[in-house]
Amino acid sequence: MDYLWIIICIFAALMQAVRTAAQKDLNQRMSNLGTTYVRSAFGLPLMLAFLVFVLMIYGGGWPKMRLDYLLYLAGGAAAQIFATMALIYMFKLRNFAVGTMLTKVDVLMTAIIGTALFSENLSYDGVIALLVVVGGVLLMTIGRMGVRSLAGGGVTLVESLFGKSTQIAFLCALLFTFSYLLLREGLLLMEPEVGAVPAGVGGMFWKAAWTIVIATLMQIVVVGVWLWRTEPTVFAQMRPNARIASFIGFTSALGSMGWYTAFAMQNASYVRAVGQIEVVFTLLIAWFYFRERMTLLELSGLAVTVAGILMFRLVA
Repeated sequence: MDYLWIIICIFAALMQAVRTAAQKDLNQRMSNLGTTYVRSAFGLPLMLAFLVFVLMIYGGGWPKMRLDYLLYLAGGAAAQIFATMALIYMFKLRNFAVGTMLTKVDVLMTAIIGTALFSENLSYDGVIALLVVVGGVLLMTIGRMGVRSLAGGGVTLVESLFGKSTQIAFLCALLFTFSYLLLREGLLLMEPEVGAVPAGVGGMFWKAAWTIVIATLMQIVVVGVWLWRTEPTVFAQMRPNARIASFIGFTSALGSMGWYTAFAMQNASYVRAVGQIEVVFTLLIAWFYFRERMTLLELSGLAVTVAGILMFRLVA
């Protein structure tokens, strides 16, 4: 199934949308780093279960712990932690409308930086589909926030574009970009200690399962030691917030399974472009659950985004 990676991306985007909303709530009671740490610590059990399941079904055994593979994973895991912290910090900014919109440039950053510095190989059709998706997302974001909101309420759009939220947004997008590309490079280097990579889709799941577990363990150990030395109260705060923390860990683990598997199958640029359907989910939830009306600009952006995502079926 050439389009399986698209289905997996859509699922991962849905899980990410739900998880981010829950993290925003938890951040009211815990620090940025503590909130970030929860997704790894509470998500690891499900990731381990996924790894065991994949090994039982497809085999493959242990991966070779090559230095370059581990360095790519360490870099990707670190970038992901800092990017998540920056994203959570944005929740606290009073005027973060422009910042929220500009985090979507990670798709373009991934394409440009990935082609220049990494092994991204984009086709002409793929670039067109990517640009269509970005255009649709920007239409939806502007339609949802409104020109007045984007200008920061009394602040000109030009002034807002150079504000703190914009700086954090670009930093967030850049860090996420490097996390995608580094993890993707690590996945491409994977090979088992003995034998060959499982054939077909099983090989993609094998690469994803091992990479999720190893990268998450790196995050848990390094961030856990840092929290223990600098914010030891965070661990006590997890107990009364265990329910929402478990929910964040569960949805984060499911999302990570999807992202890593998709990265093993397809270019990071294409994966992130399809992943922008997260914005569509956010709009649909607001429409159906909260009974909020959609503007014509939002509906136009939704249609353009879906059209762009469907175009990737031709790229695959």
